[in-house]
Amino acid sequence: MLLSVCAAHSSFSAERVRAGASDLKSAYIFNFIRFTEWPELANASRSRGSAVRLNVLNDSEVHSIMQSIANKAVAKQIGLSVESCSKDSCVQGASALFIGKSDSGDYQRLLKLAAGRPVLTISDIPGFAKQGGMIEIKYHNKKLTFVVNVQAVKHAGLYISAQLLQLGEIVGRDNE
Repeated sequence: MLLSVCAAHSSFSAERVRAGASDLKSAYIFNFIRFTEWPELANASRSRGSAVRLNVLNDSEVHSIMQSIANKAVAKQIGLSVESCSKDSCVQGASALFIGKSDSGDYQRLLKLAAGRPVLTISDIPGFAKQGGMIEIKYHNKKLTFVVNVQAVKHAGLYISAQLLQLGEIVGRDNE
């Protein structure tokens, strides 16, 4: 009986850690969006208020947390809306796209669909930034960090704040 109680407790603790990781990952995603500028939104914000649409693929926890973030005042200021999407609809209408780890086999196709469009691509798939994604969220030394592919960001016509770039690892510089 003691073993089953311990097993239940460790299962609950593991679930809490996973939820905590998703909370932190979602906070990172929100800040990536806050510190990114889209060319069409810069002009639109002057006249009718900016709007940023985040599409989330294959990560229901992140989707749920991002929905609650979108209801906060600071997210409403940037007009953040959050949608869950299927593979074929993810790029359409998106300002930002989060691709969950469970889609690691098909993310290259989504990156090709997003190529040349002002869509900030974010994922926690290992190697995402080096393979052409814009921002990869990863764990390093038990800490959540991120990698930015500045060349992919530039090709999409986006601008990421230097403040944000100073905090992450950079790949995709012109001389690399």
